[in-house]
Amino acid sequence: MVCGVIVARDDDDPVDVPPSDMGSHLGRLLDCADGSDVSFVVEGEMFPAHRAVLAARSPVFRAQLLGAMADAKMPSITMHDISAATFKAMLRFMYTDALPADDELGDCPLIIEVFQDLLAMADRYALDRLKLICARKLWENMATDNVGSTLACAETYNCPELKRKCIAFVAKDENLKKIVLTDGFLQLVQKYPSILATTAKKNLETGKNVFLGVDAVSVPSSRS
Repeated sequence: MVCGVIVARDDDDPVDVPPSDMGSHLGRLLDCADGSDVSFVVEGEMFPAHRAVLAARSPVFRAQLLGAMADAKMPSITMHDISAATFKAMLRFMYTDALPADDELGDCPLIIEVFQDLLAMADRYALDRLKLICARKLWENMATDNVGSTLACAETYNCPELKRKCIAFVAKDENLKKIVLTDGFLQLVQKYPSILATTAKKNLETGKNVFLGVDAVSVPSSRS
């Protein structure tokens, strides 16, 4: 004979554990600049930061701030080719793993430019999660008048997930006839002719002749 004994507790409710608040603590550290040991100057605005935090988040910043580069010994670094608003959003993400709310970043079409710039910076500093967040935001705000610039952004900064979404969007019959008339699409085809070939192949795979009637649109040659 085998017997088993189960001891029941009077209270089966588990101990409540609050969600992680590390991001909020690091966010306050960024805001008050306690212990900051490096500053970035962007468009005349100064952003105090902490080398250890940035190095932990980005291998590019690690090489820049803790390696043998000249920036490792500089107390202040001037950033080029980036706006102050974009750098501020990227810095906030590196400390908190989150971005400001959309209404803090601006309205369309400005918010499209913000996320395109952020995606470019995420690619430069190897911030893979930020890159995908930007890709998702760009996809959520996709429209026929901005898909050209978004697709160019995805192609330039190596974001295949966003590129596939854009090509699928372009491949829809109701979208293509509007998109080919936009300046963004014409510039895209001129700069990245391979994308047009990829889009055409996508349509052949779906069995739709979405390019029917589109060849009347003048597309600049990539050799011009």
